[in-house]
Amino acid sequence: MKVIKFYGSEGKLKVRPDTVEDLWTIQRILFANDVVRSESVRKFKSSESDKGELKDVVITLRVEKSEFDKTADRLRIMGKILDGRPLEYIKLNSYHTLNIAPGDVLDIMKAEWHDYIINVIRNAVSDTRKARLSLIVIDEEKALPADLLGYGVEFKNEIHSRLSKRMSQKDFTEQQKKYYQNVLDVALAMRADTIIVAGPGFAREDLKKFAEETGALKKSDKKILFEEASNTERSGIYELIKSEKVEKLLAKERIRIEFKLMEEFLNNLMTGKSKSGAEAVSEAIENYEAKVVMVNDNVLGDPEIQKVLARAEKNRVKIEVFNANDEVGEQLHAFKDIVSIG
Repeated sequence: MKVIKFYGSEGKLKVRPDTVEDLWTIQRILFANDVVRSESVRKFKSSESDKGELKDVVITLRVEKSEFDKTADRLRIMGKILDGRPLEYIKLNSYHTLNIAPGDVLDIMKAEWHDYIINVIRNAVSDTRKARLSLIVIDEEKALPADLLGYGVEFKNEIHSRLSKRMSQKDFTEQQKKYYQNVLDVALAMRADTIIVAGPGFAREDLKKFAEETGALKKSDKKILFEEASNTERSGIYELIKSEKVEKLLAKERIRIEFKLMEEFLNNLMTGKSKSGAEAVSEAIENYEAKVVMVNDNVLGDPEIQKVLARAEKNRVKIEVFNANDEVGEQLHAFKDIVSIG
């Protein structure tokens, strides 16, 4: 993510998303009635009988909704056209969809830029400068790869060993080598500079030995670490994220911070220091009983939530924005999407 310029007096941010994760970040902070401007294409008809021709235009529209499409690597922003150029190709007040891809420049205009919104952008800019971390949990039957991204965990397709006890020793050994090679190929193709391979049983150590014997680790500039995990399901990935063994590697990663905060919130429920729901959190803020407010990103556009967060900013309460689609965000949803810790 690159912030080209922030015009504070005009309430305008000019930004260039560089990755798919950046598109997701922008979608998180776009609300109804925000105004956006970007280059686009629009079909122009000189007459009713004309089939129309696609024209390059610059569109300014008032946001009604936005959708993050990971499969197409696009952020779709829908709304009514307020302005544009060339004007002869623009029909004011008609509906249009801006399809924003990595590398596109986008102007975002808000009536007010709250600190917690600006911090979401700052974190995204910081994330582009950090090496990503990837994880693989493996056993004798399968391996599950995952990337730890700015917006949480993205799981990849499972890799199956296709090993069987019915195989001859020779066929078993050959298939096992193919399995380990497949896992290594996936690992070395992952975007991270550091990859943690973990799992129960002997497969983890056998893969390490295979990688050393084939020289795969020496040929790559990636750093591969081997640790323990109890299983090869998604829970094994989350277990790895929360483990003390990788704490130093994950200390600065957003999802680990979220896990820590959620753990603190749950631990303080019995003492009454933790509050959940907009009304209770608002009351805690008013009574100076809130040090941190945690909120899911999918409710940032809710007027009631915005009032609570504005009050938190006024009282200088720290605001942490969670990814609603990740495990911690799902936990937070069970507590009405917004909580506080006293």
